[in-house]
Amino acid sequence: MTEGQVKPPHANRGVVRKNEKDEENLTSMVDYVRVSFKTHDVDHIIQNILHIHKDFMTEKPKGFYGYVGTWEMDMIKVMYSAPDDERGTLIEFSGKGCRQFESFLECRKKTWFDFFQDCLNEKGSFTRLDIAIDDKRTYFTIPSLLEKAQNGLCVSRFRKSDYNGSFDIGDGRLGGTTLYFGSKKSDAYLCFYEKNFEQAEKYNIPYEEMEDWNRYEIRLKNERAHSAVCELIKDRNLTSIGMAIINNYVRFVEEDGPEEKRMRETSPFWLEFIGDVKKLRLYTKPQTDFYQKSRNWLKNSCAPTMKMILEADRALGQNDLSDMIINAELQEKHEKMLETFLTPIHEMVV
Repeated sequence: MTEGQVKPPHANRGVVRKNEKDEENLTSMVDYVRVSFKTHDVDHIIQNILHIHKDFMTEKPKGFYGYVGTWEMDMIKVMYSAPDDERGTLIEFSGKGCRQFESFLECRKKTWFDFFQDCLNEKGSFTRLDIAIDDKRTYFTIPSLLEKAQNGLCVSRFRKSDYNGSFDIGDGRLGGTTLYFGSKKSDAYLCFYEKNFEQAEKYNIPYEEMEDWNRYEIRLKNERAHSAVCELIKDRNLTSIGMAIINNYVRFVEEDGPEEKRMRETSPFWLEFIGDVKKLRLYTKPQTDFYQKSRNWLKNSCAPTMKMILEADRALGQNDLSDMIINAELQEKHEKMLETFLTPIHEMVV
């Protein structure tokens, strides 16, 4: 597929034409958050920052990044350090955790900006912020972008770039391509990849059945992350981050022009992409499917064995499977998971 071309989506929502403006074709979301507090008062953080009843969370005697314990509700996590450790408390949302937390924000009629402000009011320090831009229009293909970069048509303030890809040994068909701008160890870098390939592999769906889908991730750490949050609160849109990072750090130029690349004209496809990124606003996609990972594990790892026993029970007139389920004892974590799964969001909100 050449730049600017778009295949008809496989979903039954009509053909997306080249010049057709569809707001859902380019969306942005908060995709990872890590914010620390000097306080050791975990209850205060859970109640006044997350606004979640602690009774619905499970405590684990382990954490990451030097923290010794974690209170969690699936992918919504609050870690705490030892009393004499100045780390204090840390809130962490993965991409899935962000979607789950959005269900609580939605219930309270709040936004990410309100959450960010609450954190700053409590003297929180943001150490990680990822913004994901989903592009289903596909202004360009990732392999073509990689080729342009390798041909010297990329002007960047980043000193390092990297990429990886895959292919099928059986038929040689190429898999997804990922392109990085900047070092993964730095406080700011970009990751562009083909989300459709990732989703096809994750859910075992033939790639041909997936619609075009690129994802562009802005990954910020430490002072860069904290400054970005402050700008987000001030502007209440993505322009300050999306433009400051993508537009100021990466630019693709035409092949013809002055020998000095920085003096060349910006490629039309990049101008169009950046022009639409300017219009982005934060998009939310609240999800209440807590503990989906456990259900997926049951489905993928246990369901075939359970079905085998069920078929044997039917043939032999036995009830082994139902007896196993009835006699199984739920641990505390399972009871918490069940309670969370069955409780409406508004009843878990403080």
